[in-house]
Amino acid sequence: MILSIESSIATFKTVHLHEGLNVLLADRLPQSTEKQTRNSAGKTSLIEIIHFLHGSDCVAESMFRKKELIEHSFRARFSIGGEKFTVERSGSDPSKIFLLEGGEKSVELPRKTDKASGRDCVSNSNWRVFLGHVMFRLPPQLRGTVYDEPFAPTFRAMFSYFARRRNSGGLVHPERHAEKQQIGDWQINLSYLIGLDWQIPFEFQKLRARERSLEELRKAAKAGAFGEILATVAELRPQVTLAETRAQRLRDQLANFQVLDSYRDLSRRAARAKAEMQSIGREAIVLNETLEHLARSLDTEKAPERSDLQQLYAAVGVELPGVALRRFEEVNRFHESVIENRRKHLQQEIGGIRQQLSEGDRQLELLDNERSSTLKTLEGRGALEDFLQLQKSLADCDAQAASLRERFKAAEILEGEATQLDIDRANLKRRLQEDHQQRKFVLDDAILIIAEAISELYDDRQGRFVVEATNNGPEFRISIVGDRGGGISNVEIFCFDLALLKIVTKRLGGPGFLAHDSHLFDGVDERQIAGALLLGSQATEKRGLQYIVTMNSDIFDRLPLSDEIDRGKVVLPMRISDETETGGLFGFRFE
Repeated sequence: MILSIESSIATFKTVHLHEGLNVLLADRLPQSTEKQTRNSAGKTSLIEIIHFLHGSDCVAESMFRKKELIEHSFRARFSIGGEKFTVERSGSDPSKIFLLEGGEKSVELPRKTDKASGRDCVSNSNWRVFLGHVMFRLPPQLRGTVYDEPFAPTFRAMFSYFARRRNSGGLVHPERHAEKQQIGDWQINLSYLIGLDWQIPFEFQKLRARERSLEELRKAAKAGAFGEILATVAELRPQVTLAETRAQRLRDQLANFQVLDSYRDLSRRAARAKAEMQSIGREAIVLNETLEHLARSLDTEKAPERSDLQQLYAAVGVELPGVALRRFEEVNRFHESVIENRRKHLQQEIGGIRQQLSEGDRQLELLDNERSSTLKTLEGRGALEDFLQLQKSLADCDAQAASLRERFKAAEILEGEATQLDIDRANLKRRLQEDHQQRKFVLDDAILIIAEAISELYDDRQGRFVVEATNNGPEFRISIVGDRGGGISNVEIFCFDLALLKIVTKRLGGPGFLAHDSHLFDGVDERQIAGALLLGSQATEKRGLQYIVTMNSDIFDRLPLSDEIDRGKVVLPMRISDETETGGLFGFRFE
C-alpha cells in the first residue's frame, strides 16, 4: 500500500493516500475549451512516479531524465508486508534506491553506503528482487534458479498490471500491460498471477524461439544467403552417395599406386615402340600389296606359242618381200631368254619383299615384347607428379563428400526439428489442458469474480472470462456481450484488473493497490464509471488495500455515485488543475 508520495521539487504537491478508494481530481475550469487538455496537470505523471519508485527502468527518454527533473528526487512511504518503508530515487542516479526507513532486517536488501551522501542504499535490481519476493512470492535470490532465465515471471512485468500505463499501450488489451508486450511474456506472467502452471507457457515460449530460428534458416535458404548449403534430405542423399563413391575409388587407386623414378623414360620407350610397330605395320601393308602385284605379274609372264611366231614370219614374208630375216630358230631362242630373265627378276623382287616382311615380323615381335615388358613395369606405378595430382583429386573429393555429409546432417536436423516441434507443441497443449483441469478451482474463482463485476456494472449484459488451451499456449479473453460501444473494452480491462487484485492478494499478497489512469474511463458511460468506483471501493475498503484513480473533476462531479461512497473521504485533499503554470502536480509545466 502507498502511504504518500513527495519530491524534492519545492512546488511538488505531496500526495497522501489512505486505505480504500482514493480519487485524485484534476479540476476543469469554466473557461476551459473542449480542445484544451489537462495532460500537464499531472494525472498520468502520478502513475509514472509510482512505477519509478517501484524500480522501473530509467532510460534516456524517461521523464525523470529531463533537465527540469533530473536533479530532483522522488520519495514514497510504503507499507510492504506489514513493514513501513521510506524510499527515495532520482533520475541523476537511478541505479540506487535510498532506504530512509525499513528493511533493516531484510537479508534480501543488501545495503551499502552511498559515498556522496553517506546514506544507506540498495541497487535498483535488488530492490526489484525484494519487491518481487514480498509481493509475488518470487525467490529471494533469483540467480541460479529458473526465474533467472529469459521470459521467466518478473516483478516488473507482474506489477505493471496493477498500474497500467497509457503511454505504453496498457489500456488497449486486458491481457497486456503494454502494446508491444510479447505473447510469451503475458502468458507466463498471467499464468503465474492467476495460479496456473506458468512453466507450460514458459516451454511454449522456448518452442516459439526454436520455431523462429528454424524459420529464419528457411527464409535465408530461400533468399540464397547460404548458397546451396540447405536442401532437402531426399535431394542430398544421392549426392552424398556419389561423392563418397568417387572418393573411395580414388582412395583405392592411391593404395595401389607406386612412384617410379624412370616412369617418364619408360613411358617414352613404350610410346616409341608403339610408334615403330605402327610404322612397320603400315610398311607391311605396302609390301604385301607389292608382293601380290609381282606374283600376278610372274603368273602372266609366259613365252608366246610357237605357232604364233610362225604365223608372224609367214606374214612378214608376204608383206615385206625381199627383206632379210633372221632365222626362225634364232628369234625363238632370243625371245625365250628374255622371258626367262624377266621371270628371274620378278622372283628376285618377290624374294626380297618376303625377306623384308619376315624382318618386319621379327621386329614387330621384338618391339611388342619390349612394349609389353615396359607396360608391365609401369603397371600400378607412376610419376611423382601423377601421385600428387591423384592425392589432390582425392582431397577435393573428400572435402566435397564431407561438405555434402554436413549438409545432409543439417537437412536431417532441420526436418527432424520441424517434426519434433510439432510433437512438442502437441504435448505442451495436452499438458496445458491437464493443468487447466487440475486447477479448475483457480479458473472458476477468476471466472466468477469477473462475471459478478460485469453483472454489477450492467443490468442487461452478460460477460465471461475464457482461458483456453491452444496450440500456441494459454489464451486469456474477457468479453462483455452486446454492443461494443460505450467504452466496453475499457470496462473489460477494469474487470480483469479487479479480478487480478483479488486473486493475487489472496494467493500471493500482491502490491496492495490498483491504480488506474483517468484515460481508462474515456468513453465509458457515467453509470459504469460510478459502478466501477463502487466495486473498487468495496474490494479495498477495510482490507488493507487501495484503489487509486485519477479523474477529471467535471466527470467525477456528474457521477451517480452510490451512497456507500463518501465523496469527501475518497477525494484526495490535494487537487491539481491546469488553471495556472503552477496548478499541476509538479507546480510548473515542462515538455
